[in-house]
Amino acid sequence: MSQSPAAVTTLAALGDSTVAGLTPEQRLAAGAAAAKVFIEAGPGTGKTTVSAHRYGVHRFLAAGGDPRAVVAVSFTRSATRALRRRVQRLWGPAALTWPHRIVTLDTIMCELVHDLLASGLLHWPNGHLALDVKDSWASFSGATWNRTTYSIGVHNAHVVVVSGFVPRPRSSVPATEAVPRIRDGTCTHQDVRDVLEQALLNPNCATRVQNRLSTTIGALVVDEVFDANDLDIQIIELALQVGIAVTLVGDPWQALYVFRGARPELVPELLTRAGVQTLPLTTSFRWRSGEQRDLADFLRAGQPVKLPADGAGGTATGVDVVLALTWKQTWDVGHHVLPLAFHAFKGGNEEAAATLLLNHVTRNVLSEDATYLADALTVLGILDAEVPRQLEPELQQVMDLLRDDGRAALLAAYAHLVAVMGQVTERPMRRAHPAHTSRLVDIAHRLRHERRVVPGLTTHQAKGREWDHVGLRLSDSERAALASGLVVTSDTHRKLYVACTRASYRTVQV
Repeated sequence: MSQSPAAVTTLAALGDSTVAGLTPEQRLAAGAAAAKVFIEAGPGTGKTTVSAHRYGVHRFLAAGGDPRAVVAVSFTRSATRALRRRVQRLWGPAALTWPHRIVTLDTIMCELVHDLLASGLLHWPNGHLALDVKDSWASFSGATWNRTTYSIGVHNAHVVVVSGFVPRPRSSVPATEAVPRIRDGTCTHQDVRDVLEQALLNPNCATRVQNRLSTTIGALVVDEVFDANDLDIQIIELALQVGIAVTLVGDPWQALYVFRGARPELVPELLTRAGVQTLPLTTSFRWRSGEQRDLADFLRAGQPVKLPADGAGGTATGVDVVLALTWKQTWDVGHHVLPLAFHAFKGGNEEAAATLLLNHVTRNVLSEDATYLADALTVLGILDAEVPRQLEPELQQVMDLLRDDGRAALLAAYAHLVAVMGQVTERPMRRAHPAHTSRLVDIAHRLRHERRVVPGLTTHQAKGREWDHVGLRLSDSERAALASGLVVTSDTHRKLYVACTRASYRTVQV
């Protein structure tokens, strides 16, 4: 692939050591002279590396004397940490001196709402100008079965909170915990998003947001753009409209967060509408066997695929990890698979306590944190991240009790777990019930398994990671989808594609 003269000139200024090892495609994407660029990066093509280089080009070369910030955003803290580490390794600490930064898109949303409050175009209840924004209300109260709910909106430039009820009880933090705190200036990131989305319907607020973006940000790099929802797309488009240099990075085949409101189908429309140049990265460094490379090519081309069996009678003894589209599927494979979560986290105190115990097991057996450890700590109101480590001797006692079979041992283990939690949280634990003790039963089966145990993850947790050999747990419908050929517009098909492209050498059924 040939490079444009502008791209070559820009990259030449980086020096040979900085761009060493980059492919021609990666160099072109990192140093493209165009202000509006979409880098389409498939699995293993060096997305993070190219994003970090692109950030550095804007930070040290393209920006010149522009005092505005170079900002990179993603949708999770883990993704921003990974990109931040890569930028620091390539460009040094100066790359992230204020106002230049790598943050979540939620951070940008909070800055915009705070600016609207400071300008007087938006008014929070009781006149608050500085908001204390939390990830969720779970840090204040555990989830209970209740019917309370609330909505937050904007009416005549004032933020309005309305309490209400849903038809049926469901597990959630009661609105009675949330509404008073909102009026006192505390809210969640989702509240901020809801307010900003409605504020943008006001032309004065929309103009203010555009001006704020154009005067504070010179270049914007958006990672995993196909995870963007309607509001994210709107903010990105506002940035494009005011002339900010915008780089979008992502892969339509790896859009997994429709359940969180992502609208991957809107991204191609945005690219066309805004006249964004597409630069593909097609060379993957992940594939280390022709079999795996062919599998990835066939999947992306929509060709029928039948995964081979694992060759070990379905026992997954020859794989490094077992993946599935749901947590239940990972638990159903067998006792030789240790999933990193029980299910999608619902927020109960007993579930949180069991998650701390599961984390103790996964840390000891797999050297991996349980997926929802941070959520469990939040639900239990534990602010010190060192608490799980400090509880290791007590949690080990619970594990020792679980090694014995029988109901008496199970009840004793649950009672001890409740007592251990009582040392670090005031959140109440309910008495033993199969809904709570069944999680301990699942852990106990793995403790008694004598052979090698491998981790179990869902596709969502596996995204961005890779292993040499991957086992997939497939349902009949998922197997049929692979056999008929995948399409990028199907959420389930995209999940299957991501699961099938985590291996370097081989992907098999288990």
